[in-house]
Amino acid sequence: MYHIKAGTIAGLLALAAGPAVAQGSAWTYEGSFYLFASETTLNVGGLEGELSFSDALDNLEFAGMGAFAASNGQWTFIADLMYFNLGFENSTPGDAFSRLDTSSKTTVFNALALYKMRDAPTYSLHLGGGLRYFNTDTTLRLRPGTQPGRTVGDDNSWTDPIIAAMGRFKLSDTWSTTISADYGNFINDRETYQFTVTFDYEFAENWTARAGYRYLNVDNDGDDFQLEQTGPVLGVSYRF
Repeated sequence: MYHIKAGTIAGLLALAAGPAVAQGSAWTYEGSFYLFASETTLNVGGLEGELSFSDALDNLEFAGMGAFAASNGQWTFIADLMYFNLGFENSTPGDAFSRLDTSSKTTVFNALALYKMRDAPTYSLHLGGGLRYFNTDTTLRLRPGTQPGRTVGDDNSWTDPIIAAMGRFKLSDTWSTTISADYGNFINDRETYQFTVTFDYEFAENWTARAGYRYLNVDNDGDDFQLEQTGPVLGVSYRF
């Protein structure tokens, strides 16, 4: 197995926020935009590339992420999307291969329904579930050295059911923290899970800045594919 240093993914990750009060309507909404500065590991067919935070902008060809949350009473519905397109090349140890070329286009889409189980003055707890759609077109090419070249890849998509939980905790009039997690292991040979924690600052009416940490893992043994991302998230949300 070859371990390669490369760049990260910058993008936008979405989190659900608590309901806002709106005049004349039971529905409230929130749009979020995030930068996810992650260290990423891609493993396909026994070849592994480790994408470091320091080279993110140099290797990122395109990324776009965002989310939308709608709340009504005890229910919150969330849709969030992450897309990234990476291309990079790296040296390999020894003379067997001259370098490793990697390209990856990946989409992750989450759709969740959460029910507010507890609503106290300083915190709220939500439980629910939904679906995670994952699509990837990833190729790793070992260029020839003293040995012939080798190419592995995965061009596939799948959808997994997930269970999810979220907690929001009020720290002061303007500060709060949000913790969310989900897990799916209901399809043979596939597993996915995610954990996010952010500290949230309401800097203006209906506007919230967020900073925290996120971990995401998608594992498909049937395709011999694994994606792991971990790193800081920064973003802003608007409620209406």
